[in-house]
Amino acid sequence: MPFEDKYSELSGTESVKSLTKDQEFLLYTIDYLTKWMVSNEHVSSNIGNRVWIKELPLWAIIYYQITHGSYETFDYAPTSIQFFGRSSFTINLSYEAVDDIEDLRESDILEKIRLSTSQHGFVTAYRITEIGNAYLKNIPQDVINEVSKLFFCECCQKQLHFYMNMGDNPSVLLDCPDCDVSDVYLDFLKSEDVSYKSKPYFLKICDLLKR
Repeated sequence: MPFEDKYSELSGTESVKSLTKDQEFLLYTIDYLTKWMVSNEHVSSNIGNRVWIKELPLWAIIYYQITHGSYETFDYAPTSIQFFGRSSFTINLSYEAVDDIEDLRESDILEKIRLSTSQHGFVTAYRITEIGNAYLKNIPQDVINEVSKLFFCECCQKQLHFYMNMGDNPSVLLDCPDCDVSDVYLDFLKSEDVSYKSKPYFLKICDLLKR
């Protein structure tokens, strides 16, 4: 079935929303992260069998991709967050990514779930809808290749393992199970020093009173 017809059938509208290249990259990243992996191969395309990607690991992966130049318009900025309502952390969050995630949700391409935990905190997670699954069939091959290669070791081509520790010694790590060539600690939890210039500005009250 053509994409336009599939979209119309699922959404009840004939209007097909075009995605930017960054949104396509983000969508396929979420698709990649929400499929079961067996022997380094994605095996499930059934929407009912997909797992959810938690919000915080997703933001960390997006930061990793930004530092590798994967997005055209995404940037990041230090942002303070509460983890399970107990600990405060500073993360390098991409507000452009947050905005695009909300745009994809409004278009019914992504769905969101919010669950409470045993520690009385909340976890937010995302996965792709059936409409989003229809969009995936039109994502360019170069985007698919770029997303995929970031999750494999450049030396031994083994799939990288992702670890996030938000305990007493927080860290975010991408680890190759067979060699250490691609092992990297992400600076996702580290604020960067940003250089800037400023100068004083004095409002001319007299000029305002004359108006």
